[in-house]
Amino acid sequence: MNVTFELDPHLDETLVDQLESIWEAVGNAGGSVGTPMPTTRADVKVLSDKAFREVSEGHDHILVAFQDGRPVGFGFLSHNHPGEIFKHWAIVKRLQVLPALQGQGIGSALLKELTRAAKEQLGLEQLQLTVREGTGTEAFYERFGYEVVGRVPGAIRVAPGDDRDMIYMMARL
Repeated sequence: MNVTFELDPHLDETLVDQLESIWEAVGNAGGSVGTPMPTTRADVKVLSDKAFREVSEGHDHILVAFQDGRPVGFGFLSHNHPGEIFKHWAIVKRLQVLPALQGQGIGSALLKELTRAAKEQLGLEQLQLTVREGTGTEAFYERFGYEVVGRVPGAIRVAPGDDRDMIYMMARL
């Protein structure tokens, strides 16, 4: 597999462009990464500008997976709730791997490394995330100790007439 990981790399213009390209490809492959289908770079920019700014300002973190020096996946650790009483946990957001490389264990390795970094480098005790009903991703996260803790019926509108539940999951580190 030969994948390396970097927590909070410098988000220069080239890396941002490469990560947005992954984001667009994952969205167009049906990935639940916050964008509509079909996904355009403009759709990605609506989310990525804020996400990368939060990382650059030190509020959130990004873990990037590299293969042969090129990014092939990434995920965010977001601190949506500022303040001392929430410092022990973060939200895993937009974990994604290039569609052409999915099924090779990169996503599993990325989640394991994100979890390790959250615990050992950031001192977190809990991770939370949401998944879209109907994608089967609950089973993926359950393999890594996540459990379903709630759901909001019809919270995600994939298309007119296609509303899905937002499923909340968490793992104790």
